[in-house]
Amino acid sequence: MRNQIRSKTFIVIACVLGAMTASAQDEDEAASVQVGKDGSVKVKSQGNTVETRGGTTRVRGGGGVDVQVDGAVARDDDDEADTSSRRSGSLELVDSDGTVAHDCADGGKVEIVGSDNKVTLTGTCELVEVTGSDNKVTVHTVRRIETTGSGNSVTWKQGPEKGKKPRVSNTGSNNRVTQAR
Repeated sequence: MRNQIRSKTFIVIACVLGAMTASAQDEDEAASVQVGKDGSVKVKSQGNTVETRGGTTRVRGGGGVDVQVDGAVARDDDDEADTSSRRSGSLELVDSDGTVAHDCADGGKVEIVGSDNKVTLTGTCELVEVTGSDNKVTVHTVRRIETTGSGNSVTWKQGPEKGKKPRVSNTGSNNRVTQAR
């Protein structure tokens, strides 16, 4: 009971003070809670992770289960796994060594968290965000590109309006963001 009160107190303090990380360890369980400045929360315990960020909730189980709920994609990695998504709109890819073709339709958002994926995006993407490593992304039309991972390659064909380039934020390391020729 005393540990439950401490954890609830920590969560309240974390929400008031802003970004912080805390860890706790019982006899056979390590757990951590991270609260970001943007209000995101990540809880890890016994190989499982629950994350909330910008209206999206992602649950990762230690047994290979990965489910995300944001109205765009809900996927279990144990399902048939070439992991290609043909849904219109937004996509969050949490995978490694996958090959994905996705249609952003008119304004979908794409987040790639993983490594060594090959991703082809058609339609008009509002945002392509790459936070993994060594991913190869090809996108036809895009308004914004953000890379915070490392060793990623993002190639775009055109910006959202004729003659305009997409806004690019490349704060990762060894990433290449180039226009297709």
